[in-house]
Amino acid sequence: MSVVDERLSPDSSSFWLGMLRSFLAFLVLLASLVMAGMVVLSPRVPKRVVVPLILFLWWAGPGMAFPLGYWKTPALLSWLASAQILLGAGVWFFFRSRAGGRQGPFALAEGPGFRWKHTLIAGPAMGFAAIVFAALSLISGLSAEIESMSGGYVRVKFDGIYLIERHFLSKENEVRLAGMIHVAQSDFYSNVLPKADPAVPSVVLVEGVTDHQGLLSKMPLKYSRVAKLLKVTAQDDSEFTKHVVTGLHKEKAKADRHEKPPVNVEKSEPESEPHGIDFKSADVDVETFHPTTIAFILTVMSIFQAEDLRKIFQTLAEPNSPLSDENAQRVVMQDILHSRNDRLVSEIESSLKNYRRVIVPWGALHLPEIESWLRLHDFVQSGEVERKALSFW
Repeated sequence: MSVVDERLSPDSSSFWLGMLRSFLAFLVLLASLVMAGMVVLSPRVPKRVVVPLILFLWWAGPGMAFPLGYWKTPALLSWLASAQILLGAGVWFFFRSRAGGRQGPFALAEGPGFRWKHTLIAGPAMGFAAIVFAALSLISGLSAEIESMSGGYVRVKFDGIYLIERHFLSKENEVRLAGMIHVAQSDFYSNVLPKADPAVPSVVLVEGVTDHQGLLSKMPLKYSRVAKLLKVTAQDDSEFTKHVVTGLHKEKAKADRHEKPPVNVEKSEPESEPHGIDFKSADVDVETFHPTTIAFILTVMSIFQAEDLRKIFQTLAEPNSPLSDENAQRVVMQDILHSRNDRLVSEIESSLKNYRRVIVPWGALHLPEIESWLRLHDFVQSGEVERKALSFW
């Protein structure tokens, strides 16, 4: 049934066939748990026949065919369905004639129905296999959910967390969307910016909400403590941020020179040649946020600055906290995501008039919406870079 369903085109595939397939798969998975229990309890169960079928089912189902699923293997479900048929046929062929041809492959072996020694060995073995595939299922499901929420800009693998950079082209213009994270390995940040090339004038649109009125200055949000705990580097302490700060200072100095013309025009020095990469702030100021959003941010900052777990739990359990207010969450998402994206899009549009390459190193949740805007404006993806941000081991 799976092979037929996978072979059908999406247009001709039957909804009821897919539903029946899913229902039968669920029943088979439940049956595999019963069979695993029988393998543990009774030495008479034909383990060489049953165990390979159980393990394949757990691997292809809850285990999501690791690592083939991570490798984005083409037509994976179709290949798995075909492999399951071949496995079943192979088991039937090799074990079809047992005990001189008088028994089928699933016939019980001779001997006692229960032995403690067998159970004490088979129980931990099957339990370990179940735990491994349950962990694979949990991690794979979590990874798929995170990748879906971030539009594919964040990938969780078994060796760490990866951030994605995608390149988009439209005629001679290029836009690079680079997923960023507040704490990561130092080499992650050092590879975000390309080498300066005067032949390709580039601008980096910098993320970073300003706070000119000091609405949040009493509680600055720092990730150094988290970075130290994870033995990695905070973005604020990285080489990338040093380049950004230097670049923004140069841009500010250049703007000041334009606003204040020199006293002696004849002796003024000419503008310096473009160095290849400019930096421009493309974010909003806190004063544009709704008061509810500001209260939400302050609450989150208090959690990061909490001295112990007790204070964290007290903040999370506060009934009037904006963290537990659904209406507040909608306002916050509008302010910290969509409104900032609107500003970023306008900066991309204006930058494309003066630069051939626009680099957008922003938080991964911002980028799917920006990517959609690019695709609607005739940009085509031309490449992708995967960078490891955090290692699990």
